[in-house]
Amino acid sequence: MEISIEYCGTCNYRPIAAGLAIAIGAKFGVKPVLVHSKKMGVFEVVADGELIFSKKESGRFPDHSEILDILADKKDKQGE
Repeated sequence: MEISIEYCGTCNYRPIAAGLAIAIGAKFGVKPVLVHSKKMGVFEVVADGELIFSKKESGRFPDHSEILDILADKKDKQGE
């Protein structure tokens, strides 16, 4: 599974992205790629080319458990 977390560097969202990356790594053994963006306010999580979370669309940051659940569901579907 390839995962990337794009975050706004100007807004200092890197610590949030890094924390989520650590949680993903601990659960799935995958190291997400952190992508520093110049787009204001962006925080997006992409798994295998599919956008699974967007702060712009939701108006909030994700809970770690929310992203972990989405990724677990995605992994289960890939195993079918």
